[in-house]
Amino acid sequence: MSTTVYLALGARDGEPKRHLLEGIASLEASGVVIRRASSLWETEPVGIDGSAPVLNAALEATTPLGPHDLLSACRAAEDRAGRRRGAEEWRSLDVDILLMGDLVMDDAELTIPHPRFHRRRFNLAPLEEIAPGQVHPILGATIEDLLRACDDGAWARRLEPGSWLTDRRPSRPPVASPEGRG
Repeated sequence: MSTTVYLALGARDGEPKRHLLEGIASLEASGVVIRRASSLWETEPVGIDGSAPVLNAALEATTPLGPHDLLSACRAAEDRAGRRRGAEEWRSLDVDILLMGDLVMDDAELTIPHPRFHRRRFNLAPLEEIAPGQVHPILGATIEDLLRACDDGAWARRLEPGSWLTDRRPSRPPVASPEGRG
């Protein structure tokens, strides 16, 4: 049985779009099926002084993975994109589980829903684009309402439509012509 999940991705150094795509490829290899992607958003870095803007996106996906296995898949995606854990730990890629169905859990490794996403414009703006009516299972408010109420003071600017993700995949393999050429 698959569960619908909402993931947030952020990248800021090097080639951020490439990092996002590498992370998504890793997630897909782990059994995460991407159903929809938000536009790419450029957002103000929060809590990182003097940093370049962050490239953010939200994904709606389905997965048969349980919460901890999904967390492992997210960490593997970050590692594949070159994330180094430490002081400036996520310069290349950060993948967060925002929502996983209506699951509410909090243990030493993982909290779902993500404990701060409802106060972060850089999470809410991309998520609202693909799931405005999704309800936060603890707060009982829709993503649209949470974004409207967000007062973190940060900016978020839409850059590319959601097709940025599908653009990376080849359309269909060439169909052989009657002469046997593709």
